[in-house]
Amino acid sequence: MGKTVFYNSFITLLRQAFSLLFGLLAVVLIARVLGSDSQGQYTLTILLPTILYTLFNSGISISTVYFIGQNKYSDKIIYSTNIISGLILSLISFFVGVVLILFFKDYFFENTTTVLLLYSLVLIPILFLQRTIQSFFHAKENYEQLNVVALLNQLGLLLFSILFVWYLDLGVAGAVLSFSLSQFLMLVVSCLIMHFRYDLFLPKLFSINYLKESLFFGLKGHFSNVLTFISYRIDILLIAYFIDDMAVGIYSISVLLVERIWLISQSVSSVLFARVSNLTTEIQKTNFTILSSRNTLFLTTIFGLIISLISPWLIITLFGIEYQPSIKPFLYMLPGVVLFSLSKILSNDFVGRGMPQINSYIGLIVALLNVLLNIVLIPKYGVIGAAISTSFCYGIDALIKVIYFSSLYKISLLKFVLVNKADINLYKTNFIFLLNAFKK
Repeated sequence: MGKTVFYNSFITLLRQAFSLLFGLLAVVLIARVLGSDSQGQYTLTILLPTILYTLFNSGISISTVYFIGQNKYSDKIIYSTNIISGLILSLISFFVGVVLILFFKDYFFENTTTVLLLYSLVLIPILFLQRTIQSFFHAKENYEQLNVVALLNQLGLLLFSILFVWYLDLGVAGAVLSFSLSQFLMLVVSCLIMHFRYDLFLPKLFSINYLKESLFFGLKGHFSNVLTFISYRIDILLIAYFIDDMAVGIYSISVLLVERIWLISQSVSSVLFARVSNLTTEIQKTNFTILSSRNTLFLTTIFGLIISLISPWLIITLFGIEYQPSIKPFLYMLPGVVLFSLSKILSNDFVGRGMPQINSYIGLIVALLNVLLNIVLIPKYGVIGAAISTSFCYGIDALIKVIYFSSLYKISLLKFVLVNKADINLYKTNFIFLLNAFKK
């Protein structure tokens, strides 16, 4: 709490920049070695456990950040209850995954082997445990640990990909193995930090009262996360259904690159969620969110413009001429992704204020619209149709949240978009702070 939001956001941004570099190198290596068809199979395989985690995590991470900020339960109770409930939920998710693979494989995973899909389900308990611990770091605003762990994930993915995809040439199985081991590495390091820094490792307590409150609060935000995930990833599943794995591979590169535009908004919004939970007055929370929103949009727009100019050269140079069709979907998605940076900030503000249901209501509208548009546009326009639908729905999501927030707290819409002199002075002040902090 002693360090400024700018400092925490900058450190998170710096970590994400390095993560971006390592992750991008890993993506390039995997995409070039596998080719667009196998890249599509890899994307769909690792998407399965991610979908199951998203559907069944019940908002554990959201509740962790909120209740630690409220100081109502001890860290040991929150940690232990979350770990135990997370393992139970992961077991449920695993069995649902087995059923989906055995009975519905041919709809979305036609060219991927059953064995590989079943193997990918091993990721589920790893995802539950890792993200539960990660939310604890987040709640404590300990971004040094959070950043180190996340950085190791991308570095691990790169190193494991070099070994299993490039050197041993294990194909899609090697790529899935690399992804799984990078997640496991992150979990191991997280557990060590929890043990040595917080004296928390094996769960020793279980609180029914906390579990009830946690589920009641978390499920309100969880529904929103599920709907947001549908908006993020339904296009990939529908491309697999209507077209083929090669189209998924082409489109996945567009998505991987365009979502890197969120580097700034993710850094700020992750800090904002924990900080808003800890602020005491509505005025403080509102002013903080408005400041974060307009500057995030400003920086994201600049970043997006730069990337758009170099995207044709970037995609062909990094991934090869085979992925040239990824350029157009990337450019079509870019406007919506830039606007969605606002949505990320406001979503975390609503959750931090204890109002996650707002995200759910808006998310339901946007998710239904996105599914409908994808079903209409993908058969007619292919991956371009998916990109248009995604971009439009991202923009609608951001617009609705901005209008709702501004009407709720009587804020002018211009305050969301116009950077002022005070913001520039803030950059100068915090830049000096960063220099002094790094000198120490």
